Amino acid sequence: MRFFWKTVLANIVATLITLLVLGMICVVVFLVFVRVMMGAAAATARSERVHDHSVLVFDMDTAITDAPNHAGPREIFSGGGGSRISLYDLVEAINHAAKDANISALFLSGSLDTANAASGYAPLREVRQAIEKFKASGKKVYAYLEQPTVKDYYLASAANEISLNPSGYLSINGLAAQSLFVRDALQKYGVGVQVTKVGKYKSATEIFTETHMSDADREQLTKLLEGIWGTVTADLASSRKIDPAALRQMTNEPGLFLAPDAFKNKLVDRLAYLDEIIVELEKAGAKDEDNDTFYQVSMATYAKRLADHRESGDGDRIAVVYAEGDIVDGAGSNGSIGGDQLANELRSLRGNKQIKAVVLRVNSPGGSAYASEVIQREMRELLAKKIPVVVSMGTYAASGGYWISAYSDYIYAEPTTVTGSIGVFGLKLNFKDIASDHGVAFDTVKTAQFADMDTVTRPWSPDELKLAQSLVDNIYDQFISKVAEGRGIKADDVRTIAQGRVWTGADAKDLHLVNELGGLYDAIAKAEELANLKGKSWTLEQLPEERTAIQAFLQSLKNDDNSSPVSKAAGVSAPVLPAGHDPLSTALREVEAQWGFVRSFNDRQGVYARLPYLLEF
Repeated sequence: MRFFWKTVLANIVATLITLLVLGMICVVVFLVFVRVMMGAAAATARSERVHDHSVLVFDMDTAITDAPNHAGPREIFSGGGGSRISLYDLVEAINHAAKDANISALFLSGSLDTANAASGYAPLREVRQAIEKFKASGKKVYAYLEQPTVKDYYLASAANEISLNPSGYLSINGLAAQSLFVRDALQKYGVGVQVTKVGKYKSATEIFTETHMSDADREQLTKLLEGIWGTVTADLASSRKIDPAALRQMTNEPGLFLAPDAFKNKLVDRLAYLDEIIVELEKAGAKDEDNDTFYQVSMATYAKRLADHRESGDGDRIAVVYAEGDIVDGAGSNGSIGGDQLANELRSLRGNKQIKAVVLRVNSPGGSAYASEVIQREMRELLAKKIPVVVSMGTYAASGGYWISAYSDYIYAEPTTVTGSIGVFGLKLNFKDIASDHGVAFDTVKTAQFADMDTVTRPWSPDELKLAQSLVDNIYDQFISKVAEGRGIKADDVRTIAQGRVWTGADAKDLHLVNELGGLYDAIAKAEELANLKGKSWTLEQLPEERTAIQAFLQSLKNDDNSSPVSKAAGVSAPVLPAGHDPLSTALREVEAQWGFVRSFNDRQGVYARLPYLLEF
């Protein structure tokens, strides 16, 4: 009888497990089906003709990224992680709209999504320049703001007319960089830290060893922020036709303006509600009687239509390769730069006879020194094969981000780009004290003095610390030599401007770390020139290619088996956190960003070329 009931129970459990698995499969299939249908609906919408006298509408509740959408499987369950548009697609859409007879005006509204280093000042400056060209075509640009951030106002200031909600306010109160310090917390919980580094200004390790900024770090960050803010305020003053000195005074006192004061100080052109702006846009375009509004097309739809109709073929190509995020060892994951992955992409371009030039778009604070060198090796090989290589620096191109940029024919940076930081550091954590406090002990046998040097159960001995420092010194010397050779600068001169110090793009140009100030489009034009493609037919190829959440999900299923023996598995991604501008969502994104910073420390040698993590910028 006992055997009978055990059999019955086993069958019931097996049935429940089977039903649960089948249910999960059905849910996944249903979600995939919904996404496909949504994509089909969007495709249908994109196929509709743009009505005469339409207004191009850019909803700024969007993340402006460098790379095209490269969603991971997790976005299926998160709603796509928020709206986003790549810098190239956005600028291309604005430039095309300037010549499109069906587009009569451009309308900006909303508040930019700046999570995960999106919508930085470098790409925003390039978008502003595109808006200026749009205005030069004779078409008007309108902006409607409610409670704009500094970045919102910076972008909107390029408009012909800025309207502010009468109940809103305007903030232009400057820039701030706040660092996080956990030394006392680590000591409290018995976690030991040892650091090896080279560079007076290499401050990324201070998070673990200090309780406040060092004098050197405070000095470099002050100069960096003042340089970026100088560019921003100069652009604002020019667009708003306000005396630069007067504007700087306003940003310092009071910095925050209620709507009437913003209007009084000529920071906005009018105070109005959204329904009043709609009436204005009906006059600028053509009234859509069916929907009681004006004829319009969204920037996302317009840009997607252009992307879908880009020429493709077997002719000459210029490849734009995006390096966006922390540089990590291995294949990386969504939101990071895997050294092996990017190196493979560059290697494939080297073997492709259609590729006549490469533009590397860098938006990275750095990371693993080893992974940076893996990438740089392929950059050198491209040059050795006489393939022109141009670097376009985005918001960040520092430490490892500069390492991978040094070997190129030409480097562009925006004045607000954060670059340089030529320095390296090593880091060792040990858990001896916290283990001891909980009654846990360790003992070791070994065949050589340094056999257990990498253990986390004890700190380095003086001899081990000396050995670790020698490794960091060696990699720093390599960094200096590579910059000197790649940029054609004397090594002693590089040492003078290195020391881990960060520079603005404007300063970097004066120091010969970059060739010219400019954006992504400038870099593509330079690549065209160096490849002798001016006046010839060629197409643009962007890598990694845009990938929807569904495509990513299906690709992940295909990648489960038959992986190449010499490839590393992709890292595990952190969960997507909810989008939004509310304090809770912001705090959660901040926690994810800090966790991502910690996760990026995976260099096989424990040596890093990376900027410090800044809580606010």
